Amino acid sequence: MRKRKTYGQFCALARALDHVGDRWTLLIVRELLPGRRRFAELAAGLPGVAPNLLVDRLRSLQASGIVERSAHPPRSASVTYALTDLGRGLEEPVHALIRWGAAWMHTGPDGDHVDPRWGAIALKALLDDPSVTEPSGRLGVQIGEEHLVIETDSHGRRVSFASPAAGVDARVQGDLPALLAVAAGTATMPAPSVGVEGDAAFAAAAMTPTQRART
Repeated sequence: MRKRKTYGQFCALARALDHVGDRWTLLIVRELLPGRRRFAELAAGLPGVAPNLLVDRLRSLQASGIVERSAHPPRSASVTYALTDLGRGLEEPVHALIRWGAAWMHTGPDGDHVDPRWGAIALKALLDDPSVTEPSGRLGVQIGEEHLVIETDSHGRRVSFASPAAGVDARVQGDLPALLAVAAGTATMPAPSVGVEGDAAFAAAAMTPTQRART
């Protein structure tokens, strides 16, 4: 593993970037936020990363205490990687960057790789809210083969999570770019390429971005 470069500044931001500022590092964290992943799964979720570079980044994250490796022999297909408690502390900074980066999403993929699995973390970043005004209920969301639920409880807390859409008040289905446009506030329901079943008004309310996510 290469020797880590540092900014050499007594600043919390600089020291954070010493550990997670390298290319691909935060995208590895994104892939690990839902849970443990094998090396092959990480590589599949990071098209374009060279295997030796992925190995290097994982070793650096382990050395920083951000990622832990399962206790299996080297090169075993059973080896998995997961975020430590310290690593899971990156969830909200990653969500904040997703909300901030939504400003560059309105043009669509423009040839970039699209993975429906990224919908879970993106919708969580854009829609989760401790206090919303729409009625309580459950919205099922399908993005390709991925299934999510956006739930608003009786206290106005809205959370999203990966789950089959059972017992929902409405369902929406569409490709990731179309649903992200709605969740980021650059499109409204009904939206092109987004199908709705059930309570359309509730579906539109449940997909309304939080104030901090609006661009």
